[in-house]
Parts: sequence; C-alpha cells; structure tokens
Amino acid sequence: MTQRFRTTLTQSARSHSERVAWVFVLSWILLLTAAVCWPLFAPHKAPAEGRFGAPMFLLRDMVIPNHPPLTDAALGLGPAAARAVPQDTALWALGYFVDASHWVRFAMVGACLIGGLAAAELARRFTRHGSGASSASSAGLIPMTPSLASQLIAPTMLLWNPFVVERLLQGQWSLVIAVLLLPAVVLATQMGSALWRTSAIAAAGLTPTGALLAGITGIVAARNNRDRAWIAATTVAVSSPWLVASLLNPSAAGSSDVAGAAAFAARAEAHVGTLGSLLGLGGIWNKQAVPLTREAGFSAIMVLVLLVLMGLGFRRVWHSQERWRGLIITGAVSIVLVALAATTPGILMMGWALEHIPGAGLLRDAQKWIALAVPAYVILAASGAEYLARRARSATANIGQWLATGVSALIIIAAVPTLPADVAPLRPIPSWEGWSAVSGVVALDDDRVAVLPAGSYRIINGRPVLDPATKILPAPVASSGELIVSGQSVSGEGATTVERTLLGGAKRQEELASALQSLRDQGVGWVLVENSPGNFGDSADIVAALDPVYETPDLQLYHVPGVINPTTEPSQGAYAAAWIAFGIWTLCLLAGLLAGLLAGVKEALLPRRR
Repeated sequence: MTQRFRTTLTQSARSHSERVAWVFVLSWILLLTAAVCWPLFAPHKAPAEGRFGAPMFLLRDMVIPNHPPLTDAALGLGPAAARAVPQDTALWALGYFVDASHWVRFAMVGACLIGGLAAAELARRFTRHGSGASSASSAGLIPMTPSLASQLIAPTMLLWNPFVVERLLQGQWSLVIAVLLLPAVVLATQMGSALWRTSAIAAAGLTPTGALLAGITGIVAARNNRDRAWIAATTVAVSSPWLVASLLNPSAAGSSDVAGAAAFAARAEAHVGTLGSLLGLGGIWNKQAVPLTREAGFSAIMVLVLLVLMGLGFRRVWHSQERWRGLIITGAVSIVLVALAATTPGILMMGWALEHIPGAGLLRDAQKWIALAVPAYVILAASGAEYLARRARSATANIGQWLATGVSALIIIAAVPTLPADVAPLRPIPSWEGWSAVSGVVALDDDRVAVLPAGSYRIINGRPVLDPATKILPAPVASSGELIVSGQSVSGEGATTVERTLLGGAKRQEELASALQSLRDQGVGWVLVENSPGNFGDSADIVAALDPVYETPDLQLYHVPGVINPTTEPSQGAYAAAWIAFGIWTLCLLAGLLAGLLAGVKEALLPRRR
C-alpha cells in the first residue's frame, strides 16, 4: 500500500512537472514568434512629406494589397511563370472578405506556432526514452531536464536562424512559412496522421518551392514505401495549381535567361566562404537582404560553434532511428549541391539547364534549397543541447542544466543577434496615393497596361519593391520581368516587345505612328508611368503622344489613342482547369481541419449511443 501511494505521488509529480514544462516551452515559442513577427503588427509611420495612400506590406517580393484583384496572373495563366500560385489566388479569395494583410499576419504567426510546437514535440519524442521525466524532487518551479532543454532549443533553431531572416527581408514570406512547417510535416508523418500531414504540405505549398520542400521532407521522413507513395501523390495534388498552369501555358515555363545562374548563385559571406555561409543557413544571393551582423567576422566563429553544438548530438541522432539519418543526409546533400552550384562548373551547368530544360527556372535561386537541411539542424541542435544538459547535471537546483541550455540557445541566437531589429523593415508602409483610381479606370476594359520605368522593381519610400502594379491593378500588366542583380541584367519571361517599343522612342512622325500601332497591336491600351528611379529610355516622345487620364505626384496614367486590338485570353477550359486545381489544393489544406472536426463529432456522439 505504501509503495502504491509512493508511485501515485511520483506519477502525479511527474504529470505536474510535465505540464509546467509544456507551458514554459509554449511561452518560449510565443516569445520567439513575437521576435520574428512583431513588425507585421507594428503601426506604420507616414513620411513627413508627400501624399500617400493606405499602408501595405511592401518589401522587395512582398506586395500585399488589402484586396488583391483576380487576374490571369493570379491564377497562373499570365505570360510569366506561375511562381506565386496558389498564393495569389488564395489571397484574392480571402481578401474578398477581410484585408489580405490580416491573413498574412495570421499565416505567419500560425506557422511560427505550429512549426515551433512540432519541433518541440519532435525533440520530446526523440529524448523521452533517454532522459526520462523530470524528477519530482527537483528544486525550482521549472525543473530543468535534458528533455526540456531539447524542447526549448528545437524551436529556437527553427525560428531564429539566418535563412528565416534573409528570406523575410527578401519579402518571401510564403517560403518562410513553408520552412517553418517542415517539422510539422515530419511530425505528422512519423505519427501516421495522413490528413494532418496533407494539411501541412498544402499550407507549405503556397508556392511551388514550398510544395516541393514539404514533399521531399515528408518522403524522407516516411516510415515505409506506402507512406512515401501517399506523400508523393499528396505533393502532386498540392502542386496541381502551378502544374496545371505550366501545362496550359508552356511558354511561360520555358527557358530562362542563362545570366540568372550566376546572378542567383549562393553568395559567400565575409570570412566564411560560400560553404561556410550555407552551413550557417545563410548565403542568399541578395547582399541587401543580409543583416549587417552577418557580415562581421563574428559570424564565422558562430558558424563553427553551431556546428560543434550539432556535432555533440550527431552520434545519438545518427544511431537512433533510420528516419533521422535520412533527414541528415538530405540536409547535407542539399548544402553540398547548392555550394557546388555556386562554383564555375556549377554555374555553367545551371546556365545550360535554364536554357534547355523547361521549368528549370524553379532551381535558379539555388540557396533556398538548403531549407531541406532545417529539420536536420533542428533535431541535431536539440540533441546537442540535451547532451550538454546531461553533462551539466548538478545537485544545486539544476543550475548546471539551466546554464547548459542557456549556452545552447545563445549559440543559435548569436548567428543573428539582432533579429528583432533586422526584421523591422517588414512593417507596413504607406503606398503611393492613386492606386484605387488607376485600378478603377483600367478595369473599364480588357486592355493591357504597360508600365514605366522598365524592370520589375520600384523604389517606394526608399525601399525596393516589386512593381505594385502587377499585384494591385485588375488588368494584365505588360511587364518584362527584367531584374537587375548586382548591376547585371537578368531577363524575365514577360512582355519584352512592349518594353522595347516604349524605350526605343520615336523621333520622327512615322516612327511615332509605328510605335503607337505596335502598342495597339499588342493589346496595350494604357501606359502607367511610376515615379521611381529606373530606365525610361527614350519613352518621353511616345508618352507625350498619349492621352493623359489621371495624375498624382507618383502615378501618371495615359491612354493609347486609337482602336486597341484584343489580346488572346485563356480559354474557358483553361480557367476551369485552374479553378479545379485550386479547389484540390483547398481541400488538401482543409483535410486536417475536417479530420479534427469529424473526430470531435465522433467523440461527442459516442457517449450518447452508450
């Protein structure tokens, strides 16, 4: 009787300790989420001078209108490759009811919380057999154990790393969401929860890259070949919006400019080289998206220290279960391949692929594929922290284990020590005044809108931004998609003929008439001139011959005189196929939620039947 009473007390103490530990882990994840996402909720600051419109998320690739229009490009049926499908379609659908910016906030916070909790649970499952539950006799409100140490470090490694910061500063929020959800894909796969795994892959699949990252991770983490087959089928279903768009519009997914191979190769950071940058989960091609602290010599030391931390946990992870080995091998291979792609032979091979293999443009930004190493980094860092906590056991109120856990966290945090300040540019800024009026005018017909200056980016309030016209206007925008990377031009798949016509100018009357007719033949009924630095060429003569319609200090809209020839639109069958594909993705996204609802209903009804 006494032994049973002691056992009951011990189990009760352990249960209480586990609950307290879980609350502490959740609180830590909330703190990490706040550090990453706070700018999304920060009030915008209006510039001291000028007239501006409503605030929006405007930072490089991140352009989120409050109510995005439904265009052919949003469905992936435009002239450019379907790189933002089904993301843009989903934002249109959700933005119809509530500002799309709110959904972006919800998605980012949700991904941080779900990914962080999944990472912590993976760490708990990995360490529970080795470290045991926390002792009831441990002193302190929150007794530290090796298991708790790993549960704290796993979400830290996931949320606080250079990849997350650099990709957010590049404006690629949906790619960050995909990376944050990779632990959830692994967890659902190992738990055998097919429906929740489907939802995680679909949420990661807001863009083609995210779908492939989640699919590859799920296949590697799968328990058997049957699971691998289901995950492969799920990945195809989730990818159907951009796969269908590519099949319906093969020219958009055709060859890409070979200059993109060198321009988008992984970049070596100071003192660590390309491989060192990648091992530290950095190395993005755009130097402007790299925190200043990453360019200091201090970062080289922290890469080495981080590798040491993960090395401490490597042996146990490698010898524990085969599925962990697969994740480690996948991560290592991804880093090595990306590093090789940045060498001269690698750049030549990538250039050949861009020129000859349709769809190879998806591989152009090679550094993003080191995201496949993130799950391995999460579990290795957690295992390393567990090792340090075990070695630091002491009888003085867990002080040694707390210190070991703190050191592990500092090693990770030191890679981007100023993360909360680094992500500050994510906060919304006022857009140019006049977008609503311009949208209302161009929506009156089906004519295309040409834009000036040339190129894909604009400077708004001193910030580089993807041309907002491509996301705001409810009309096809004739943009070439040209990018300038480190002073080097990389051509896009867009309307280069329209751009050449405008930039070429017209000095004589017959040249002017020919240029205007060329615009009309290409379906261009509107020309929007934006107040941003860029290449205007000799367009002044042509613009002077257009009919002014609307003007603000930053936007000038002109109409092309004469009869505009209608452009060829996608067929009704193409629209139907695109919507069916989007419906498939939506069902995949809701699969886990539906499973949860059905389980809840089943639990509620079963007692009544009894």
